[in-house]
Amino acid sequence: MKKLKKLALLKIKEEAQRLSAKFLRNELPNLEENLSELLKDKTSQQKKVIYQSIVDVFLKNIVLPKYEYQFDDAKKALEGLKKIFTKVPEISKLCQQIEALLKEYLTHKEVIYNELLKRFNAGVSALEKALSDQLGAEVKVNVEEHPQFKEEWNKIKEKLDEEYGKQLEYFKNLFRKIVS
Repeated sequence: MKKLKKLALLKIKEEAQRLSAKFLRNELPNLEENLSELLKDKTSQQKKVIYQSIVDVFLKNIVLPKYEYQFDDAKKALEGLKKIFTKVPEISKLCQQIEALLKEYLTHKEVIYNELLKRFNAGVSALEKALSDQLGAEVKVNVEEHPQFKEEWNKIKEKLDEEYGKQLEYFKNLFRKIVS
């Protein structure tokens, strides 16, 4: 009997995860309606599993964005969380804070990258001139491909990711506490 109960909970968990995934892929026009249907005639334990599964899927899609599309995915996950927990004002506020953090991360990363690029370009222009004079032909050096630039950028990005990653994890844990 216990195995059947576990199997039933696992099936419900998978259904909830599929529901979340469909929402994230824009295949679900009305998340709230589909969630209500899924929750219908379920025990409190089953409902808890459904909510936890959906929250887990959405939170896994909220990451520090390397690319713009990841930011869009995170915003979609935040939208899903807000739709599910409309009656919990703290959730909406927390989602806004997470979105602001992700925007700030993207902006901060871009600004620092451009500053580093400028700094390296200043040093490289003298090198380009010296090489051009020496070789008698115009020489262009791509700063972004320079090993020293890459090394320095990776160090800076690692620190940035760690700093923002800690803040994002804090918000996610806060989120889990609110909904548990």
